[in-house]
Amino acid sequence: MTTPAHERGRKLIQLYRRGVGGERENAGRLLATHLRAHDLTLYDLDPSLPVSQDVRALEAWRESAALLVKLGTPEQDEVLTQLVDAEDLTQAELERVLAATDLEKLVRLRAEGWAYSDALEAADFERAGQGLTPAEVLPHAGPLAERVRAALRERHGALTRPQRLLRAANPLTAHLFLGFVESVGGRGARLTEDGVSVRLSPDQLARVRTLMATYGEGLTQQALRQAEALALEKGREHP
Repeated sequence: MTTPAHERGRKLIQLYRRGVGGERENAGRLLATHLRAHDLTLYDLDPSLPVSQDVRALEAWRESAALLVKLGTPEQDEVLTQLVDAEDLTQAELERVLAATDLEKLVRLRAEGWAYSDALEAADFERAGQGLTPAEVLPHAGPLAERVRAALRERHGALTRPQRLLRAANPLTAHLFLGFVESVGGRGARLTEDGVSVRLSPDQLARVRTLMATYGEGLTQQALRQAEALALEKGREHP
């Protein structure tokens, strides 16, 4: 609803928010008087505010709350561009914004900037964003846009560095694989019963296999000799 009383009240709210010192106090007194005179509440003037005539409620006002009330209105697309970067949303508010956001569209709009920062191609981010789901976004931290970006990094990593299993016949070979994997930048390496599970790109996988073929036997013999020497040393310490 918009009446002269509503318009006057909204102007007084703006004066209160922007004012300092005596100017702010004066705007607050005028606003309180105006609300009582016209039987209005703060909510009547701004749906992001409580149903109250207590001007002190303005102290707890958040811009994000004012934007959230516009979800589901013709202004939704405009306010979403701000809400996806809001850092003060509660979990429930974040989920509301997420439900209203077209994730693939957000990725298309931000892909170039994100890709530049991460030294990737925008097309890579856009491909990773296809079919992105809220369940992939929510576990991350920060504003919604940053959560989407983190989810894209994970997806991009999974696409370019699929999970590999490097089979090892014994623990020594498995640990050699761990060392080679770390040297080429493999991600998420862990020992399994069959060897080493790790995310590697095709180039990284080829480098690991080349390293193992070139140095594996020599390192194995060196490690066995060192193990023998250590055993001999311990044996002599405890005759």
